[in-house]
Amino acid sequence: MQQVDTKDSPAQNQHQSANISPHFQYFEDENIDLYAMYLIIWRRKWVIITLTVVAAISSVFYALQLNYVYKAEALLLPPNTKDIQAMNVLGLQKTLAEEGRVPVSNSIYVSGITAIDVFKKFNQNLNSRSLHRKYIEEYGLLELLSPKQTEETRKEDIYKVFSEILSIEERNGISSIKIELEEPHTAAQWINDFVEFVDRETISMLVDNLDNTIKNKIKDIEYTVESKRELAIKRREDQIIRYIEASKIADSLGIVRRVDATNIIQNTQMNVGLETATTPLYYLGYEALMTEIEILRNRESDDPFIIGLRDLQEQLAMLKSVKLDEGKMHAVLIDQAAYPPKIPFRPNRKMIVSLSTVGGFFAGILLAFFIEYVQNIRRKNYE
Repeated sequence: MQQVDTKDSPAQNQHQSANISPHFQYFEDENIDLYAMYLIIWRRKWVIITLTVVAAISSVFYALQLNYVYKAEALLLPPNTKDIQAMNVLGLQKTLAEEGRVPVSNSIYVSGITAIDVFKKFNQNLNSRSLHRKYIEEYGLLELLSPKQTEETRKEDIYKVFSEILSIEERNGISSIKIELEEPHTAAQWINDFVEFVDRETISMLVDNLDNTIKNKIKDIEYTVESKRELAIKRREDQIIRYIEASKIADSLGIVRRVDATNIIQNTQMNVGLETATTPLYYLGYEALMTEIEILRNRESDDPFIIGLRDLQEQLAMLKSVKLDEGKMHAVLIDQAAYPPKIPFRPNRKMIVSLSTVGGFFAGILLAFFIEYVQNIRRKNYE
């Protein structure tokens, strides 16, 4: 049987090679032909130019439609000692120390509230959503944050918008608060107002806590004083009863005046020292006992005889004299107030146009190769 040679003849191979476009020959080789790529780019240059121009013009229109956004910033430091000095008056220091909130050394009560503590509370309030809401409502920012507000727009959504445009950072003991708005003057004004608002609210919270602490301590001391006075009355009444009983015994024994009981104790309590021996009250004598009873009954006040009462009254007077003036206290020191920025934070229109133009150029190159590839496939199918 005669075998048919299925291999193409050299002439046929040459004919097929001639039909393949030289501009796309590099697709059939293992190595990329840079010259062939250049020919394709040159052949489809108008596709590349057109797509690049379209991308550039579109990016220009897009960038011009974007509103500038400005970022205002304020830098904050812990307050000075004098700004919180009113919180550390002597009476309040003593109260906090007795409650175990501050250390005590040699009976001197040290400051219980430091600038770092106050500044820490201030930073916590900067991130407080409840204070965000209060600030927005007090300063009437609802309409500014949502000018197209409808009944379906929830206030919570507006509060969320405010939290998103507000950023707070803390680094190396310095807090930075920033806000992004389309109006630079408004952005600076909002930050300065917000810092002042949180400062005022923080001081108010601390003062309220201290006021409650003072009031509770005053109530405790007053209750202690009253209890001591009532107990002193009962003790005086008990003492009168003991003296009455001793006077009756002295009267029965005929002991009118004070008796020296030293010899009696030595004779009757041989094994008991004088320092530990107890002398019966009736040895004071009937006259002395009756005098004691009369004086105890006519006593107008037991205060001088109550141990520790004067110390409590002194502490009570100091606590009642404490006056916390919020207007003279601050929870923060403004290192740099916010000012209207002159350069917008975003968008960077030049960057948008540049990236879009470059992207359009490369997209045009890819499109040129794709068109060449499709046309080459069609040419092969037709042949």
